[in-house]
Amino acid sequence: MARELRRLYPNQRQPHDAVIVTVRQALGRTVADVAAVEVIADFPQPVPQALAAAEALQAQAGLREIAVIIDSEVEWRPEWGTLVG
Repeated sequence: MARELRRLYPNQRQPHDAVIVTVRQALGRTVADVAAVEVIADFPQPVPQALAAAEALQAQAGLREIAVIIDSEVEWRPEWGTLVG
């Protein structure tokens, strides 16, 4: 079963009880940053690894959901999960 991820848009208010994954282009590659209210984003990593890190952070910190912000230059891939919202 594909994971469901809440979609947020740039400049939309970010929930305090979620892990935020920001998917963007960097040097011609699609990468993602993982952060939360009390966790500063780490180094960009490939999207599948970032989503796995987000799931681990969600479990570790007891956060409610994973939310994704997608840069306008990025095309979301279905194998990464289903976007809701």
